[in-house]
Amino acid sequence: MTLAGFAAVIFDMDGVLVDGEPLHFQAVNELLSEEGLSISLEAYKPYMGTKTGWQDMARDLGLRRPLDEYAARYRELMLEKYRAHAVPLPGAGELVTSLASAGVPLAVASSSIRPWVEACLERLGLLDAFDVIVTGSEVLEGKPHPEIYLLTAKRLETPAPACLAFEDAPAGILSARAAGMTVWAVRTEYTRGLPLPDPDREFESLTQVDLGLLIGAAA
Repeated sequence: MTLAGFAAVIFDMDGVLVDGEPLHFQAVNELLSEEGLSISLEAYKPYMGTKTGWQDMARDLGLRRPLDEYAARYRELMLEKYRAHAVPLPGAGELVTSLASAGVPLAVASSSIRPWVEACLERLGLLDAFDVIVTGSEVLEGKPHPEIYLLTAKRLETPAPACLAFEDAPAGILSARAAGMTVWAVRTEYTRGLPLPDPDREFESLTQVDLGLLIGAAA
């Protein structure tokens, strides 16, 4: 199948395929509680969807222990949560499965580390649906820098302007746009109040996106 205007489709993971931000929010507060601290949802939102979110938050909150200690514990907590509690967002499994069955080249471009991404996609039953998976483990610059999307397009052997990216957070939208891609944004409860930086289209969930819409889409 050839999509009108698009040669490949790229999905962010957290907030697009999986309801991952609640898991991150829980893990962050579990770590902060060990020092008698907590962070509100509104204060947490600016750190979402970036490669350096945890490091930036540790700096901004003035945490006392070495960053490596927090990072190691956070990696463990999140791996456990993805393996046991990852839940697909509405329409995600159906859209990915339909596109894969139709032979559309698919990729994931996630700021999360590879063990998290693979554990999450396996839990969702979608690991084998993607031709390419690029994670924060493989790039130096995090979103909103375009590196992860440019690398994903390269591995797909597809020009970046011919790719459609699904994103949810401002940093991810800016990243895909900087790579020259068309960006469709999906709202979640965690991004409901955030201003989004001019995605090409915006949806309340992936249930609003079907193959008919993609076939008729114009980049």
